[in-house]
Amino acid sequence: MKKPILEDFDINARSRTLGSPLDGMRSIQRRKPAPLVTPQPPLPQKERLANPERANGRTTVGANGKRIITRNSFEIYEDQMDSLREHSFQQKRQGKLGSMSAMVRDAIDEYLKKHSLEG
Repeated sequence: MKKPILEDFDINARSRTLGSPLDGMRSIQRRKPAPLVTPQPPLPQKERLANPERANGRTTVGANGKRIITRNSFEIYEDQMDSLREHSFQQKRQGKLGSMSAMVRDAIDEYLKKHSLEG
């Protein structure tokens, strides 16, 4: 049987305070809110039309001179996909990028180059 602490039953005794291993640690505080960013006013109509980086029509080259990538879905044969995966895996083992998307883009460029000269 446990030995009772007599002070717990004494009316005139001072109450004990419980301790915790976290007593000396800082309390968790709410972060200060980030400063609000004021939106820039839109450019006047004349400046918008004179801006060379924005085109009215669709372009194949971005403002930074790089080609724009879009996501499309095409049906390919399972053996083609298996070969792409294997080739990608081999490139990654050699420390290269191994991007299947880049392989397909290169193959499409070669196909278009070959067939545009014949047509």
